[in-house]
Amino acid sequence: MQMKKTSPAVILDRDGTLCRDVVYMSRFEDFDPLPGVDAALRLLQDAGYRLFVATNQSGVARGLFPLETVQAINAKIRDYFLEKGVNLEDFAVCPHHPQGSVPEYTLDCACRKPKPGMLLDLAFKHGLDLGRSYMVGDMPRDAQAGLAAGCQGVLIPPQRGIPGLDNNVRLKEFNSLLDFARSVRGVDASHVC
Repeated sequence: MQMKKTSPAVILDRDGTLCRDVVYMSRFEDFDPLPGVDAALRLLQDAGYRLFVATNQSGVARGLFPLETVQAINAKIRDYFLEKGVNLEDFAVCPHHPQGSVPEYTLDCACRKPKPGMLLDLAFKHGLDLGRSYMVGDMPRDAQAGLAAGCQGVLIPPQRGIPGLDNNVRLKEFNSLLDFARSVRGVDASHVC
């Protein structure tokens, strides 16, 4: 029996990593891509990495907007990047929060970063090799989720000295997504550890 081949990926946080962080973004009109993001994503894609997004969206649990609003915004963001030559294959969304007001989403789940549930789900669904993948975000919880899932964690911008995150082997810090992408540019993704 032949084993299914798995792929390396870069899994990205959405708000604060791909676009400016708008607290509880509920309209696509508020989507404002950060400088250099489309070029960075093209470099990563060209280096052989599949691209995904994992985003906490507690505004759903808090009753600020329905999950369908988040999904519609994510679809428009995906279309925006497709026009730039970048394929964000899938968006994993955690709509939960323990202090929410919408009963079905008010819980301590396994998917809300820093827990690794969204990354593990993406890996299972898309055949990803998390050991050769990166989780990139602007908050410590993003890197923590990556480390918990077995990925390399990447923080943009650097946030040195965070307790529990000082890991020179599996945690990298960069000034921008473009700096990170340049660091892996030309790397044969089949040999990433």
